[in-house]
Amino acid sequence: MDEHSRDPPSRFFTLRLWPEERGEEESVWRGRIQNTANGEVRYFQGWAALREILLLLTEEKN
Repeated sequence: MDEHSRDPPSRFFTLRLWPEERGEEESVWRGRIQNTANGEVRYFQGWAALREILLLLTEEKN
């Protein structure tokens, strides 16, 4: 058994973030996350939504 076969399964994503202005002094973070294995893309607004997407994507079976 080689050293890498004991590593837990990995998932790879690309993440793009940008601030969206909501008024003079208010902004929200928006983003795009893509699963590099299957190309699935999801968009989100705010950190809580990113967390939920990551939980969903890491629970899915390949």
